[in-house]
This record gives sequence, C-alpha cells and structure tokens, in this order.
Amino acid sequence: MAGHQGRRMMDKVRAQYERWIYPRPVEDLEAWVAGGGFSIGDARDFGDVFWPATGYREGMNILVAGCGANQAARYALQHPTARVTGIDLSEASLAHEEKLKAKHGLDNLTLRRMRLEEISGLGETFDFIASSGVLHHLPDPLAGLTALGGALDIDGVIFIMLYGRYGRAPVYMMQELFRILGATDQSDEDLALVKATLPLLPEKHPLRTYAARSSDMKFDAGLVDLFLHKQDRPYSVGEVLELTEDAGLVFQAWLEPMYYNPDSSVPENHPLYHRLDELPDAERWRAVELLGGLHSRHDFCVCRADRPPHSYRIDFGDPGFPDRAVPLLRGSALAPAAAGKPAVLSGPRIPPLTLPPALAAMFRTIDEARTISECLAAIDLSIPPEELHRHGLRFFRSLWRTGHVAFRLKDPP
Repeated sequence: MAGHQGRRMMDKVRAQYERWIYPRPVEDLEAWVAGGGFSIGDARDFGDVFWPATGYREGMNILVAGCGANQAARYALQHPTARVTGIDLSEASLAHEEKLKAKHGLDNLTLRRMRLEEISGLGETFDFIASSGVLHHLPDPLAGLTALGGALDIDGVIFIMLYGRYGRAPVYMMQELFRILGATDQSDEDLALVKATLPLLPEKHPLRTYAARSSDMKFDAGLVDLFLHKQDRPYSVGEVLELTEDAGLVFQAWLEPMYYNPDSSVPENHPLYHRLDELPDAERWRAVELLGGLHSRHDFCVCRADRPPHSYRIDFGDPGFPDRAVPLLRGSALAPAAAGKPAVLSGPRIPPLTLPPALAAMFRTIDEARTISECLAAIDLSIPPEELHRHGLRFFRSLWRTGHVAFRLKDPP
C-alpha cells in the first residue's frame, strides 16, 4: 500500500484502539496468572520449541511488538530477569500498560509509542520478539515482518500470530454485511447494530460455530475488533510461508502442530493418511488446514536465515537425528492401564491418543534425559531391531506432530 495511503489507514487503526482498548484490560496481572491466565507463544512455556538446543534462557532481551493493553507488562512480570520493551500505536493501551507497570513494580519494562515498522529506531537487537495479532492489521505486513527480522539476534526467535483464512471466513462474511449496511464508523450506533444483528443469525450459520470459541464476542471492543475493523487480512498456510520467505526469514515451527498434521485426526491405516504422509511438509500442512477447515489463527515462529540449522531444525529424515534428539514432555501424561490393554495419552489443549501396549511402553521410556535412540534401546520387546527402530521413529514423530513432545537437541557429533 502506498506510503500516504498506508499512513492514513494506520491513523484509522490507531483511532480504533484509542477508543476501543484491546484486548480487554487486565487490572491485576498476578490474579490473572493465579487464575490460570495463559498466553500462547510465551518464551518460557515454548522455550524448547523456540530454542531446542538450549531451552529458555534467563536475562533475555524481549520485544513485544504491538503490546496492546496487557502483554508487555505480563512479560515483564513473568520474566523478571528479562529486559522487556513494549511498543504500540495506542496511547490508551500504553497508559494501561503504565498502570500495570506501576502496580506490579515492573522496573524491567520500557514502553514506547511507535510504529512496528520503525523498530530499527530503538537501535537494539532482541533474543525474542512477540507479535501476536498485529501484522495482519498493517497496511504492509511484509514491511512489518521485515523490520522485526532486522531487529532479531542471530539466535533469536519471532513468535507470530496471524488470522487464519478459512476458519475466520464467517467473520469476513459479517464484516462485509456491516460494510453494506454502512456501519463503518465504529460508533456506538454501529456497535448496537452488530449486537442487534447477531442474535438473528440462523441456527446453522457458520458464525455460530466460530462464536462458541471466541472470547472477543464477550465484550464491546472485541466485537468492534471482529466485525468493524478498518484493516484486517487473513492468511492461509501457503501465505504464511510466503510472507516468511519474502521477509528473508526462515519458518521454524507451528506452536500447535496437531492442526497441520494428520496424526491426531486421520487413522494411520486410512488411505488419506498415507497420501498426506507422502507430501512434503509445506504441502501436508496446506492439505490438513483445508481438511480441518476451522482453524482461525496461525501461531508459529520464525528465525533468521543465518541461524545455525542444527540448533533448531527437527528433521526426522536426518540419520543422526535420533542420536541427538531428547524427547521432552509438553504436559502430557499416560493414564494407568491394565496389563495388555491400551492406555490413553492426554495433554493440555491436545486431543488424547490411545496407545496400544507396545507404544505405551515406548512412551514410558521418556525420562527427558535419553535420546530417541536410547529410549528405543531401553524397550524390552520381541521385535527385530530394524523394525523397532522404524516403528519407534514413526511413533516419536507422531508424538511431536501432535504436540505431546518437543525435543532438546544435543550438539551434532
């Protein structure tokens, strides 16, 4: 988008967030955390995904690019040894962040009002950058991501959340409806029209499925953000990968891989699984996105192109990978089962898996110290070694694809 036109659009976006503060302001971060408040993409929670060779490191330099009303203060509270910088266009949002900074004594937090595209003006590089729900509101998302990449340390990671094209289709239907109706000012009258219209939707309208899992439907600024936004574009898997490449960065991982792989939704003995499994990663991800159809956001991480690949790449095609990769549990646990009976593996935000006894035995070898090869060597099953190795690798790959494990990578020999 041309420079002048882009600035005008961002002025409109800024005006929206000055009036309609988003997300809903949290008044007490400590109470929010104690109550189970969770933000996907946290540097510590996903440290083994972002930095498989080292895990999360204390004392990082963190940038929250588009911090909204709460996110930078939350990072500063939950990462007390980190230096946290939060930037945003909205003075109203930053004012609430300042309030949280004072309330919780967050001396490690710096707040700046600035455009994401101007981040080079800070004169710093960052170990971790969080940009959740921001790039898709920019007139030029590529310029925004390129700017973030320019501020990234060589071993740094950018966590990104972008709207999903297919899962948010009902939202864009409603956005178009309200544009046709002339509700383009984000006024109280426009919001009242939205609230009066939504209950009239047919019982099987696709928005009702979306609304059942959207917290934005529960407060006024969320409704404005959903249905009356001035600048809002979604992405398919292919468009996510294209944006990353065009910004000169490398796609690293999906944070919720179960949405992009068939292992939790398609039986392994089904012909569709075989077709999907034969595809290159990018094509498989694209196909599973279309198969699922309801995923309304993409949570993923990217890194610099000159970052050493051995420090982050999860590659089951590498013959040396099983000797380097240490499986780490991501909150999953195996329910007790009677001898010879299947056991159920479950974890937070992850569909359960039913494991036959042999696979349950493989899972129980995970102690977060053994490599995959060492786990398989510890199994006492009457299976030829080559067959055990082949089935074992597929099993650990499936655990990774469904989000039950991450991997710590040892240095290559």
